[in-house]
Amino acid sequence: MRKLTYLLITGLLLVALAACGGNENSSNDKKQEDTKTEEKAGEQKQPEVDKVDADKVVATVNGEEITGEDFNPVYEQNQMQYVQMGQELPKEQLEQMKKQIAESLVGQELILQDAKDKGYEASEEQVDKELKGVKESFEDEDQFKEALKKNDMSVKELRKQLANNVLYTTYVDKEIKVDEVTEEEMKKSYEKAKEQGGSEEMPAYEDVKPQIKEGLEKEKQGKKMQELVEKLKKDADVKVNV
Repeated sequence: MRKLTYLLITGLLLVALAACGGNENSSNDKKQEDTKTEEKAGEQKQPEVDKVDADKVVATVNGEEITGEDFNPVYEQNQMQYVQMGQELPKEQLEQMKKQIAESLVGQELILQDAKDKGYEASEEQVDKELKGVKESFEDEDQFKEALKKNDMSVKELRKQLANNVLYTTYVDKEIKVDEVTEEEMKKSYEKAKEQGGSEEMPAYEDVKPQIKEGLEKEKQGKKMQELVEKLKKDADVKVNV
């Protein structure tokens, strides 16, 4: 059950589990929604979500396989914003999306492998905290267990995936150092946003300063992570098959 490792890292775990959690209220809502959908049948056909075969080896990283089962949840989630708007992506764009996601998953696998090689570990206390956070997204314990059952996953397997997530985030926090975001950088980003906004009124700089800082920090971290992944790739055996 490695597939949820990538969902955890990409922040999609709750989407995967909660989709199967269905309480009574959401079930009733779903029935009402299905009725409305049936009434509108034929009016507008929703575009289908593209997938790859679950057994297809999308990529290998030092002998570790990333399969369609690992790949599809992330791939499908990336398509949903278009599907929900009734847009069908052209084949060329889907192929580009596949390559980007495959490269992203390769990068995540390289970081996980390097974290393990360097002796990073997740404590039981850290995993307990992560598990508590997941459980809190459900109404009760029964709904949580039902979600696990529908995902064919035990609590033990979920804890293993959560441990990998802790491993990844700890490694990134420790190994990827970025320069402090300066006042000048934040003001420059704010002015650029104002220019791009045109006639749209912008909030005062001080009101959005925390968000600007967070965004710039993530941007810097993203660049550093990409540099690290490229460095790890040089000493790795990586094959991408999409």
